[in-house]
Amino acid sequence: MKTRSVVVLVGFAISLVLPTFAQQKDAVQPQLRQEIEAALMKFEEAFNKHDAAAMATLFTLDAVQMLDWGEGGTFSGQQAIEKHYALDFASSPPEFVEKLIQVYAIGDKISAISEWSHGKWKGYHARIYVREAGEWKIRMDYAMHL
Repeated sequence: MKTRSVVVLVGFAISLVLPTFAQQKDAVQPQLRQEIEAALMKFEEAFNKHDAAAMATLFTLDAVQMLDWGEGGTFSGQQAIEKHYALDFASSPPEFVEKLIQVYAIGDKISAISEWSHGKWKGYHARIYVREAGEWKIRMDYAMHL
């Protein structure tokens, strides 16, 4: 009985320590976090200028964007994403604000979670960034509305 308790305690301790090691291994350097924050600022600026073409350049050519509210939808490729923003901007949407919450390295890619507000709406973005021509571009964007 005592052996079983010790094994359970050791297993529990290992389960608490492993996530800490994983976080350290995948931790993003402060400079890299600043680069992703700069990419978010470009997104926010282009959105608030209602510039669909500038928005599209923030995504890779093969990017996918998924929205989970209203009619929602999935947009594949830079052109489809630009068209979506052009239609959205035609209604003069309210100011968009975004704040970076978490950043993780996944090999040579970056996973970022951010919180956004857009007028009376709020939600989160989960994005995968890749390096293209010296810039961080969005390859996958999942936008969730609260």
